[in-house]
Amino acid sequence: FHSHHSSDNLLATCHFTNSRKQDHHRREKMTVEEDIKKEGADGGEVAFAVAEPLTSGFTGVAFKESKDQTVGIAFRQELPDHPVTISKNTGLFANTDLKVGMEVESINGTVVDGLTRLKAISFIKEAEGKVTVVGKAVKGGAIAVVFKESIGQKCGIAFKQDVPTDPVTISRIGEDGLFVKTDLKVGMQVMSVNNVPVEGLDKTQAIQFLKDAEGKVVVVGAPPTNKPKPAAAAATATATGTPPPPGVAAGGQWGTNKYIGQQTQMLMCFGCLCFGLPGLCVCFCPQDDRDAYRLGNQVSADFSSS
Repeated sequence: FHSHHSSDNLLATCHFTNSRKQDHHRREKMTVEEDIKKEGADGGEVAFAVAEPLTSGFTGVAFKESKDQTVGIAFRQELPDHPVTISKNTGLFANTDLKVGMEVESINGTVVDGLTRLKAISFIKEAEGKVTVVGKAVKGGAIAVVFKESIGQKCGIAFKQDVPTDPVTISRIGEDGLFVKTDLKVGMQVMSVNNVPVEGLDKTQAIQFLKDAEGKVVVVGAPPTNKPKPAAAAATATATGTPPPPGVAAGGQWGTNKYIGQQTQMLMCFGCLCFGLPGLCVCFCPQDDRDAYRLGNQVSADFSSS
């Protein structure tokens, strides 16, 4: 009886120890998932997402109640062999560590490298339940995470933008600033600040995002686009096949302008028939377009275009 009782204790002890190991293993695996549902203000359940950065990247975990649920994340891909990156993040993943400008590394365990943007989107659309997206910095880029103790604290970083159409880039990183020990480098293009896309904005707006931030600040950088700037308009005209109009010097830019043409004249006639002399006011708002070449303050129209 004593021997049989000891065996039972030993088996029970082994089972308890094994259960503790399994439980510990499960807790180690659950490094990115917390509660994926919380009580809504109206008493119902609402979906939301949480994430923690892993060694392989930045992971976002969300919960889709159905395949038809809108996730609120968008991808972009410049060329088929380019990486798939996040271009918008305003839905279920907005409060995770995924940020605009990051490269999509995997979706629910499937590696995205080498796939098209549409294929990556299909993974999100077809998913139901828990959806895990892992992001990382694009090749040659960086993701910087710093902490601002207050709104008034200086970040020690400066942005540059030569003309409004140029991307916002990093022009300086102070030696005593918050970003000095991050992987951001001077010359990198700023893709987002705290998940707000910077592309299409001016540097003043991007800087204001940093100034207004408090607490955790995430800046996503990418390699500079290196868009060629014409050294001379003649070179540009040769490269694009659109030389200036005859008798006009090179160095300008093609565009369109409004003029009083056939469409505007028809509207003037219609306006006069309906309203009398006030109908002539249409001439102050020309409706016809034509190609034009601007050099300094001089605009030369291309009358050969339709």
